Amino acid sequence: MLEDFFDSRNGSVSSIKKYHAKKRFSQNFLNDKRVAKKIVDCADIDEAVVIEIGAGKGILTKIISTRAASVYAVELDRELIPILENLSLPNVEIINDDFLQLDIRKYRKPVIIGNIPYSITTQILEKIAGERKSFERAILTIQKEYCARLFARPGSVHYGPMSLFIKYYFNVEKRFSIGSRYFTPPPKISSVVVELKQHKTPFFVQDEGSFFKMIKGVFCYRRKYMKNALMNYLGKLPDGIDHALLTKRPAELELVDYFSIYKILNN
Repeated sequence: MLEDFFDSRNGSVSSIKKYHAKKRFSQNFLNDKRVAKKIVDCADIDEAVVIEIGAGKGILTKIISTRAASVYAVELDRELIPILENLSLPNVEIINDDFLQLDIRKYRKPVIIGNIPYSITTQILEKIAGERKSFERAILTIQKEYCARLFARPGSVHYGPMSLFIKYYFNVEKRFSIGSRYFTPPPKISSVVVELKQHKTPFFVQDEGSFFKMIKGVFCYRRKYMKNALMNYLGKLPDGIDHALLTKRPAELELVDYFSIYKILNN
């Protein structure tokens, strides 16, 4: 028999015998019931449909299930499935699959909640951007180092393609920080809970993939001036680009500046 999940003395998650976090899944399990409740409280999920990314041992799943109408707990590690099933939560469907392969459109405009592995944060953000019209909002716990990219402004050392990508697709709000001690095993740095809501994109790009591919390509030469960065990326310097932009470095340009360059390249 599995031990009870919640230790009534301190609100933390009890150890599960014979299970250890796997490095290949970048597993860092939330271990405090009070922090889990705070995440759920800020998610505002009363009577909502929820998709949980990486249900793990179920600390969030259990609390989400008391508030949401239905929960789809997605967990890739098959060894964790019996632990989740043992919770016997009637409104929770456990899905042993990779969230990156999940079709969000099937789940009636859910709220997405998850503690995101650092190694696939970019892939998850790209996926939900591509399916942004299929869910209400996302409440994600991400490592502080990565979070800095989402809020970085031009000129910052953290400013890069992901900063521009997120700005194009979402309004992002920082909710609260979580110290590394509240995870098992503890990561090297703390984490931040953020809320992402889709908004109307600031301009229309017919081929968004091509647009952000250009931005990533130029940022490969972030220390160079744009004139040289474009020449290195394209093999030539197109006519018609504002001279003021060419004398800046990639990390000094706003999203709209990249759009003006992209339009010239595609004309």
